[in-house]
Amino acid sequence: MSVDASTRLIDRLARRSASYADSPWAAIDPHLSAHPDLIYFGSGAPAAELYPMARFAWAAGEVWERLDPRELDYGELAGYPPLRELIVKRMVGLGIDAGDEVMITSGSQQGIDFVAKLFLDPGDVVVVEAPTYIGALQALDGYEPDYWSVPMDDEGIDVREIRRRIATTGRVPKLAYVIPTYQNPTGRTMSLDRRTALIDLCAEHGIAILEDDPYGEMWYREPPPVAMRGLSADVIYLGTFSKTMAPGVRVGWMVAPAAIYDRLLLAKEATDINAARPMMREMYLSADGFIDGHVAEARPFYRRRRDALLRALREHMPPGTTWIEPDGGFFVWVTLPVGLTAMDLLPIAARHGAGFLPGCLFYPPADAVDDSLRLSFSSLTEERIEIGIERLGRAIAEALGERVS
Repeated sequence: MSVDASTRLIDRLARRSASYADSPWAAIDPHLSAHPDLIYFGSGAPAAELYPMARFAWAAGEVWERLDPRELDYGELAGYPPLRELIVKRMVGLGIDAGDEVMITSGSQQGIDFVAKLFLDPGDVVVVEAPTYIGALQALDGYEPDYWSVPMDDEGIDVREIRRRIATTGRVPKLAYVIPTYQNPTGRTMSLDRRTALIDLCAEHGIAILEDDPYGEMWYREPPPVAMRGLSADVIYLGTFSKTMAPGVRVGWMVAPAAIYDRLLLAKEATDINAARPMMREMYLSADGFIDGHVAEARPFYRRRRDALLRALREHMPPGTTWIEPDGGFFVWVTLPVGLTAMDLLPIAARHGAGFLPGCLFYPPADAVDDSLRLSFSSLTEERIEIGIERLGRAIAEALGERVS
């Protein structure tokens, strides 16, 4: 294809295609080869040591041994019934009565896209926590919303600020996307009172709530407050096996209000017809009678890694560096000393052998703040965490202009 023809194709793209022009990882990848032994704190994946390989292998063998050829036809739009039933039973522990409104998705990421597709016209307002999950912004961007990035405190998103913006602008958001439990990237957990206040405000104004809950089972002291879906059947809830079993299998789920459930199913049908039927069966056999014990063993495993990271931060961070100590999840949010930005720090840290995700990536570009960074402890050993944070501390000291031995 000639250069001119390629240019014409670019010129014909839809306006929303601009949201797919750049990857947020493009700013990170060039730095990952700056050191021969770079310790990367950017991954949000579980520990590879905890992937239940033997269980997956057994389940795959069982599925293909038993599979009726008709089960390779199209079908099961909402998902494999035994898997859906397993999810319903497990969600009782989160305070959720899911009923029949459960559908299997390709990870929770697909659910974000479906909800955006149903609710958002260009220019509609979407409330997001400031900061928020990178992948959610990627999914939402294609629908061209106007973002309200709403600050958080120790109890979660500032509901009074949402109310103030509605009053002062005269605009009412279409959708509020929140991660109330062990939030990505900050690790904060929304209090029960704040969850109730957000539900009440959204009910008052007819704002849809999308609750993303990948980390709700990964608590390290005591269980978190009841899921928002457990407080209101109007909340759209996303769950996933990505953090409890493995992300590469791409099996998640959505619980939706009855009024929009059928439309969400048809959005899925238009996107991929149905989820992979053998994989749904493999996930069911892998999880049934296994996942509860697996999660119970994972909690102290990850708690030790979190504690190792917190110890290392206390030992190696220069004065003026602060962080949030999460009660669960996979992340610690670090705020840098005044005057430093995470994007400027990144190449210095990479030369020292430590990598991370700069905070500016967790905001819509117009609202970006870059005084913080996200550290993940889930996929690194305690020894690597200690070494990596010592390197990061030296990098911050260098960036501050301090003498480094």
